[in-house]
Amino acid sequence: MTLMKKIYSIHPRQTGLTLIEILVAMVISLILMAGVLQIFQANKQSFRVQESLSLIQENGRTAMRILSEDLRMADFWGCRSQDINITDNLDSAGAGYVDLLVNGGISGVNGVGTDPDSITIEGARSTGISLSATMPTTAAALLLTSGTGLQQGDIMLVTDCNQGDIIQITNANPATSSTIVHNAGGAVSPGNSTSSLSRAYDTDAMVFQARQTTYFIAADPDSGEPSLFRTEGASTVEMVEGIEDMQIQYGELLDAINGDMRYVSADAAGLNMDQVRSVRITLTARSTADNVAFSGSAASNNGASGRLRRTFSNTISIRNRNP
Repeated sequence: MTLMKKIYSIHPRQTGLTLIEILVAMVISLILMAGVLQIFQANKQSFRVQESLSLIQENGRTAMRILSEDLRMADFWGCRSQDINITDNLDSAGAGYVDLLVNGGISGVNGVGTDPDSITIEGARSTGISLSATMPTTAAALLLTSGTGLQQGDIMLVTDCNQGDIIQITNANPATSSTIVHNAGGAVSPGNSTSSLSRAYDTDAMVFQARQTTYFIAADPDSGEPSLFRTEGASTVEMVEGIEDMQIQYGELLDAINGDMRYVSADAAGLNMDQVRSVRITLTARSTADNVAFSGSAASNNGASGRLRRTFSNTISIRNRNP
């Protein structure tokens, strides 16, 4: 009997993935990846919104602080402020002459249509320097207790609470000198029309730096972003970026006995700027980044560009016109 040996073929187990399994895995991976990307995009947008809101808050508060501090000192002319008689000794025919007294300390321009308003204030800086010696004549130089920092061309106010004179320094050394010379003419315009002041001041007089300051909204020449600007003399400086609008109302005292007031724009009929006791300012600050605000209900406030906007309001008392 012939024995026949059975031969078995040993087949290895199948390894790897089928095409269907690979496709299923890819679909699941894509779904998970899409979820991760959505979370990342949402977090990124949330970060941009919070960053823009923080910047808006910072810019709005900074702009309001700058305006508030300066407007409170409007129409300041030393002690007794509005009551003193001030003589303007500057040459009105000189280049760059500014009449610091014509507007009475406060003036404004109401923007056309939806354009921002602007405001101009005149007065003296709050820190004065005392005279160290009596002037022997009305044309004599002013000797100060300290004078470092003052330089040729600076416009100054000297006052003793009863009388005041506006002059331009024609000679002073900002590093060491405490002497102010105010000769007629001068190398820096507009110069003085005369070297003689209205009186020879005694040591009870003080010297202040006089100024005219205008605040307005304009586009930054580099970025194109709207900003709050300040012009003083020949210098214009960007103060705060992202300030899109400034609306101003002036609080006019109508009845000193009853304290009746009205708040109106600069071009209101019958407005007497000399009777303005406070200023109400509303600023609109916007984000420098676009596409950070969602459309829909917020579109009316934030516009088609998707920029965030916030308004800041404050009523500022003019200290030198209030008791």
